[in-house]
Amino acid sequence: MSFAHFNSSVASEMFVMLFQTLGVACLFLNRLTPHQSSWHALGRTGVVLALLGLGIAGALCGRQDSEFALFAGGTMTLLLIGMTVGTSNTDADVVVPRLGEAEAA
Repeated sequence: MSFAHFNSSVASEMFVMLFQTLGVACLFLNRLTPHQSSWHALGRTGVVLALLGLGIAGALCGRQDSEFALFAGGTMTLLLIGMTVGTSNTDADVVVPRLGEAEAA
């Protein structure tokens, strides 16, 4: 009797759960840290990687008729909404000169 039986269906479902957890944690990191910190950029990168991983793992689950493909798609939707909802005022302190204004020498 072999205990080392590899089931690819279970592995892809585990990857869906892993990327869901990673994506939610990185979304919190991205939204709750200041925009100038390196943690903010790390959170944004983590969300993008989690979205890519959820897409691939969800596609693998879909080919094996697993219900985890629906969970992956739902999580991708929620992560995208979480990234786009909110204020767009990222750097209010930066003053952008207009084209008609002369530069001070």
